Order: sequence, then structure tokens, then C-alpha cells
Amino acid sequence: MNMHAPAALLAALLLAAPAVDALPSPEPVAGTALRLTVTGPAPTATALSPDGVAPAAPAARSVTLRCDPAGGDHPRAAAACDDLDASAGRVERAPDDTACVLLYDPVEVRAEGVWRGRPVSFSRTYGNSCELRVRTGAVFAF
Repeated sequence: MNMHAPAALLAALLLAAPAVDALPSPEPVAGTALRLTVTGPAPTATALSPDGVAPAAPAARSVTLRCDPAGGDHPRAAAACDDLDASAGRVERAPDDTACVLLYDPVEVRAEGVWRGRPVSFSRTYGNSCELRVRTGAVFAF
């Protein structure tokens, strides 16, 4: 028996196998996941009811927004993600020419989470819902 046969067979198999270069693994895409909360506006009735009960405080409502791809339980996720992309992840944008009524009916908002891997922590009180829409677009439109 030839002592070099196993080595020759192994060499032939290695040469016949396709060459595989080690490919670098792609960088993970940093995602967007934000918890958005809106509180307000206040109830329209501010006086006590006839039975002496005060109106309920404004209810807080929250949604989760995910981008890349757009999703979560935000009803306008694609538009909200587009607004964030257009402002490089800033929740608030410069106001446009929209005129809002000068009625103080405060709306509090909060955004917590990450946008493309960057931490986001934003909170602000706007004078009314119109001001909120003008300054934040679709981000808090739920």
C-alpha cells in the first residue's frame, strides 16, 4: 500500500473544493423603536357637574413606532417615520406657515427610545393640538 495515497487524496479533495473567502458579516442596521405618549387636550368642561363631580383629567394615550420598516401600533407609522427621516431623527421640526388659533388647551407629549440606534428622550408641552401638529407632523398623530 502506498503511504502517500491518503495525503494525496486529501490534497486532491482540498483543491477540488470551491474556494470560500471569509466574508465580513454586514453591520446590523440600527433600528428605530419609540414609545410615544400624548396627554391632553384637557376636557372641554372645566366646571363641576351638577352632582359635584370634577371633569376627568386628560387621558394619556401611547403607541409604539418602529421604522425600517415602518410598523408598531402607530396608525400613521410610515408618515411618522418619513417625518423623522426628514428631520434627521429630531421629533420637533421648524414650524411652517400654518396659523393656529390662540387657544390655550395644552397637550403634553413624550418620546422615549431609539432612532437609528441613537437614544431619544423628548418631552414638551404645546399650547394646543394645532401647534402640536405643526411642530411634530405625523409623529404624534394618533
